[in-house]
Amino acid sequence: MNLFRKSVQFLSILLIIYALLTFALLVRADSFNSFLIMFVILTIIALIIAIIYSRTIALPLDKVYEFLKKISEDQHPESISLNNRDFKDLYLRLEKISTKLQYYEDKLNRHKKGFYTVIDSIQEAIWIQNEKGIIRTANESFEKLIGQGKIVGLYFWNIIRNKELYDFVDNIHKNPENLNRDIEFDGKYFLCSASLLEQTKEIVFILHDITDMKNLELMKKDLVLNVSHELRTPLTSIKGYIETLEQEVNPESKDYLDIIKRNTDRLINIVQDLLNLSKLEHAGRVEYEKISLKPFFDNLIKIFQQEIGKKKLDFRINIQPEADWIKADRYSLEQVFMNLIDNSIKHTQEGGIDLNIFLKDTEIVFEYSDTGSGIPAEHQNRIFERFYVVDKSRSRKTGSTGLGLSIVKHIINQHKGRIELESKLGYGTKFTIFLPQNMMK
Repeated sequence: MNLFRKSVQFLSILLIIYALLTFALLVRADSFNSFLIMFVILTIIALIIAIIYSRTIALPLDKVYEFLKKISEDQHPESISLNNRDFKDLYLRLEKISTKLQYYEDKLNRHKKGFYTVIDSIQEAIWIQNEKGIIRTANESFEKLIGQGKIVGLYFWNIIRNKELYDFVDNIHKNPENLNRDIEFDGKYFLCSASLLEQTKEIVFILHDITDMKNLELMKKDLVLNVSHELRTPLTSIKGYIETLEQEVNPESKDYLDIIKRNTDRLINIVQDLLNLSKLEHAGRVEYEKISLKPFFDNLIKIFQQEIGKKKLDFRINIQPEADWIKADRYSLEQVFMNLIDNSIKHTQEGGIDLNIFLKDTEIVFEYSDTGSGIPAEHQNRIFERFYVVDKSRSRKTGSTGLGLSIVKHIINQHKGRIELESKLGYGTKFTIFLPQNMMK
């Protein structure tokens, strides 16, 4: 029932009550004719007031109400005519608001249509989830990857069947932050990135297909491994013949032979480092075992005892009792510290090496520092890159291959750890290594 009908009914009820009250007051009057005339006059006046109120106030309000109702229901109401000046002004303002709302709604729909057109044209799989895990938006690439259409409005755990991808999405919801991770899905490799939208608390996921890059990377690793294997045998033979010739050549030719031998040794070192790095990259899993650190480092120092003695360097180790053991791959851990110690000996002329080992939460911290020449600030961001050397002329003299620190970084990453560098030119270098103490297989 509309407002106009309600107002008429309300006024009719008031009129009846008024008539009854009037009748009760005038029934005591001396003249019945006077009562009748007065009752008729008052009734006519009340009817006129009711009609005027209904037409001038209730009916326009009812039209305005219906107009607003259609706007709230996302409809586009037709124009209405009003005689009341005040209500007409109110209606015109509402009509202007309705026109603007319709304009912005059409504009928003165009933007939404353009947005969905864009993401559907993108080859990468894209989807957006809210904080409850409900998928709000997804493009066609994601639907094809999942093998299911019409996934908007469903929970991600009912859609994603791949364990790696499921774990990644689940972890993001538990600890939202911008993250990247390589995953394998349906025989392909993807870089999965996640980004939290602070305003809506929704998370945008993008799957970049990096299968070709991964295959190329594997091909490069296989090439390096195969070439290194093929080079090692002839280089070893060349070195053997050089050592034989050293006993027969005259003094004038000895200098040339020394140059050949030095460069052959350098090539052998490069090949050996490449083989070590390739073996680490091709290793399927790390073989963890419990290692007692004190005897581990006692045996390691013996390897470098002669070089340390020649330069009269000090080697100090301090191990806290609670940090005397770690679960790690023994051979890989040896590679880490052999490379660090070898670098320190080559670039340290006086002073020595300090190694402090202590427990911090559930991690073993190795603070390794030397008093060597240090690393310039402009080189520190690239020091862990393959074949990167700070001083090329010095590396030729020392036989550095530029692979030692990249091997160190790779081994630490395999053990789910991290390494930090602090260095100042002329004041030495400090490496801080964090490794989980009880890393399980």
